[in-house]
Amino acid sequence: MSNYKILIVEDDPNIADTLKDMLEAMAHEVVGVFDNGPEAMLFLKRNNVDLVLLDIQLRGRMNGIEVAGEIQENHPVPFIFTTAYADGETIAKAKEKGPYGYIVKPYGMKDIYAAIEIAVNNHKLLEELKIPQLETADVRSNHLYLKVDTKLVKVKDDDILYVEAKGDYVLFKTIEKGYVVNATMKKVEEKLNPTKFLKVHRSYIINLDKIVDIENTTLVINDKVIPISRSHKDSLLSRLNTL
Repeated sequence: MSNYKILIVEDDPNIADTLKDMLEAMAHEVVGVFDNGPEAMLFLKRNNVDLVLLDIQLRGRMNGIEVAGEIQENHPVPFIFTTAYADGETIAKAKEKGPYGYIVKPYGMKDIYAAIEIAVNNHKLLEELKIPQLETADVRSNHLYLKVDTKLVKVKDDDILYVEAKGDYVLFKTIEKGYVVNATMKKVEEKLNPTKFLKVHRSYIINLDKIVDIENTTLVINDKVIPISRSHKDSLLSRLNTL
């Protein structure tokens, strides 16, 4: 068994303490225990972590689903949801964030052990697959090569309408079709031409030339209504030639 640096995000102190004891009994290093999302995210920015055990029903400004979205977007770290709920609605919301595992409370050491080993191993495999998934042809080029299944597909910048996050994958939408690629939005943003593309929401990067109209907190591209987050709205407006 490998030993990992694990972050616990759990707002029930009794459960957090029990989980910490279990992990240390398995010789893992518990690098932090937090009862809220903002502090956990701040810790992740400053420290190396192999895995996050994340309670879905966190109280406070960020619930577990929102924390998962931040991890997915900004940190290449696998996470496992821990929850007392296994209803369809909760599972559906959890699946959207692409967790590497889902453990229902109460759980035992065998449950934790199996979930951790599978999560870390799957994350390593996916990271290996991501290496060739998204490559620029040349720093001066106006296209990308996207790895779709077993082949590289050349897609011109001008043909891309928008990019949408889909769990552990992203969808490159063109007028004619969509290409699903295993990559993070952060990686996509680094590869796209910054003079043409802009992130307007945690789940969307758009081609500025393809905007049809903008209204309050949404914009339209090819009949697709795309949300604009408050943190990105000023940046979007500053890039538009308005009258």
